[in-house]
Amino acid sequence: MGTVLLGAMQFLLATQATQATIGGSVRDEQSGAVLAGAEVVLTDLNQATLTDADGRYLMRRVPAGAQHITVRFLGHAPRTLHALVPPSGHIEINVSLRSVAFRLSSVKIRPPVAVRGFATGDSMTFADRTSSIAAVRNHPMLAEPDVLQALGGGEVVLKPESPSGIHIRGGSSDQTAYVLDGIPVFSPYHTGASFSAWNPDALSSVSLSSDVPSPMHPASLSGTVAGTTRNPEKRLNVQGGATTSQVRLTVDGPVGTADAGYMISFRSGFPGLAGSKHEASHLSGTSSDFLATLGSRLFGGRLRLLGYDSQNEISTAATANADPPATGDALRNAFEWHSQSVGAEWRGNAAGMPVRVLGWSAVGDAGADWGAESGRIGMAAERRDEGLLLSLERASTRSTTVAGMRLERSRTSYRIELDSAPALNSILNATTPVVSLFAQQTRDLGRQFHLQWAASAAAAAGDLHIAPRGRLQWKPSERLALSGSYARLHQFAQSLRNAESVVGNVFPVDLHIGAAAPGVPVAHSDQVVVAGEYRPSAGVRLGAQGYSRRLDGLLLVAPVEGKPFATRDFSVGSGAARGFSVDATMSTARYGIVASYGLQRARVDDDDSSYVPDHGATHLVEAGIIVLPTATSSARLGITGALGRRTTGISGGLEWEACNLRDRGCEFGGSPEHRGQSLGGTRLPAYMRIDLGVRKHWHFDIQGRDATVAVFGTMTNLLNRKNLLTYAPDTTTGELVGIEMRPQAPLVVGLDWRF
Repeated sequence: MGTVLLGAMQFLLATQATQATIGGSVRDEQSGAVLAGAEVVLTDLNQATLTDADGRYLMRRVPAGAQHITVRFLGHAPRTLHALVPPSGHIEINVSLRSVAFRLSSVKIRPPVAVRGFATGDSMTFADRTSSIAAVRNHPMLAEPDVLQALGGGEVVLKPESPSGIHIRGGSSDQTAYVLDGIPVFSPYHTGASFSAWNPDALSSVSLSSDVPSPMHPASLSGTVAGTTRNPEKRLNVQGGATTSQVRLTVDGPVGTADAGYMISFRSGFPGLAGSKHEASHLSGTSSDFLATLGSRLFGGRLRLLGYDSQNEISTAATANADPPATGDALRNAFEWHSQSVGAEWRGNAAGMPVRVLGWSAVGDAGADWGAESGRIGMAAERRDEGLLLSLERASTRSTTVAGMRLERSRTSYRIELDSAPALNSILNATTPVVSLFAQQTRDLGRQFHLQWAASAAAAAGDLHIAPRGRLQWKPSERLALSGSYARLHQFAQSLRNAESVVGNVFPVDLHIGAAAPGVPVAHSDQVVVAGEYRPSAGVRLGAQGYSRRLDGLLLVAPVEGKPFATRDFSVGSGAARGFSVDATMSTARYGIVASYGLQRARVDDDDSSYVPDHGATHLVEAGIIVLPTATSSARLGITGALGRRTTGISGGLEWEACNLRDRGCEFGGSPEHRGQSLGGTRLPAYMRIDLGVRKHWHFDIQGRDATVAVFGTMTNLLNRKNLLTYAPDTTTGELVGIEMRPQAPLVVGLDWRF
């Protein structure tokens, strides 16, 4: 047996000794360059190797006889050779390959859909919220991108179909402050088919801080909405759109060097564009907003300049069902409001600490010509603020501390002119300087606890106002976070607009008067919030919160009179709100889901009345999904519901319809007021609306740049539900009838583009 094995081994070694080797090089046929990594295969033997960095290959122990050699390399045509291999020795075979162009199969990489809670840069602590512009564009509840409406849901209430401000945890709309890059902006609202007066093309994100608002921001009782403008591109970039409600254009790019850049944004809305010119009830007028930024390095830091302007002019029929059409000035109600803000910010370092210096001037003015039964009423309001903020930051491994000072002066005026009784004309003026010192700190207390506290001391209206606030967060795991917070907040200017007037649906402006005016108090609130956030898996986020608020020193117009704004007097009262809300978000590569539910109990009191405010619906539900069947198309479905809505009955006829294309525009006819009706005493039926939107975009290569063009449209109120806005008396019978809202109809169609 051993002899047999020994013979076999000797035969095998002798056979191998007679086998040959094959080697050579592989090069490009045209250039002669070596091809490293080319595959060389003996197809009959299923034996393969790759060329080295010098384009060389070597194959050992190749049996004698005819062999097929195939050589392949990406971007080149494969080549097969026939070789007669000798029994032993080495054979040199050099191969050249011809380069060819061919199409590779597509490789699709789809990131998760950007929705609120999962967008890039979404790092704010729940129950605060933030949305990138990508998440705003993907919001399933929106027919068009709107940075203010994207913040709605849960404890943040926007009135359906006719948003007239943001209501946070039961507060009125004037209790919310707005800033762009830290610079105050007054009444950033349009009306008709548009809500926000901030162009989404010019922003990178929008955030709402209402749990523990920063003391650096303007004084407000409910929170601060902050818009952040985006950085200019390194080369010229142009984007815009044209829809049935607006046109917009944004241009940005570098200035001279890569260290400086600019952005200019313009948008114009036209609520009356699609309206019938023969129907007096249709809104007429225009709205526009403008935003420009310029940034550059200066003095070792970064300087940023901002200019903002918003204009609104709207007129409506002064009587409902006007026949013949109301065309004269005496038969129209006119509203206008304007907002302008300019400012400069410098960020740098001093003594190793980050320094921020911010200066601004902000103006907001409004006017109205109102056709009351007693005669025409003219109203004019103005607010002018100038301010300066200085802050220093110090950071360590476990904490970050910011301290600083804020100086501002607010000048407000409010004037009423009565055609029927000039002797009763009135004017309020106030100059309210506010000097604030503030500090805030975030600190890690071990591995699981995180503390954030802040405090400000403001000298205003002849008194010192201390505002402490803080949040303690516990993270027992990476998936779960629980927090509790308390905040005391003050507000040094309040609005003289009647928050219970139905006219707020077309005139959402804040009519500020400062606390230095006779009878105007400094409002304050105390708020407690308990919140939790759970992320059970990647792409799923659940949040819940409970809150309780007490508000005092509130300036109230509705208990005194029913006109859209104060004409003779106002009262001072208090308010309370408590509630619970849940928020859920899911994001995958194919779809994104946003859902929320809010339960609230809000009430306002003064000496003579106690009522549920117009925005105080008991139950609010929003749910929507955006689906991306392909990388260039999407469909979205949104459901909005509200139960426990209340309204104040009105006197005088009203013709109303929210904007839609079927009826060619937006309607508001009449001069409705409430006279003697119980505030919040009329129950409205449940509200529900389902909307469906689609979008498709295409990519084009223009001079080496990727350009996109998109078309989109939304159908609203798919079930054609008869939702009601309020009740008004019939102009002929005097019986109360329900004023219906938007019918089943196309809401918007449009086109977006970017180059």
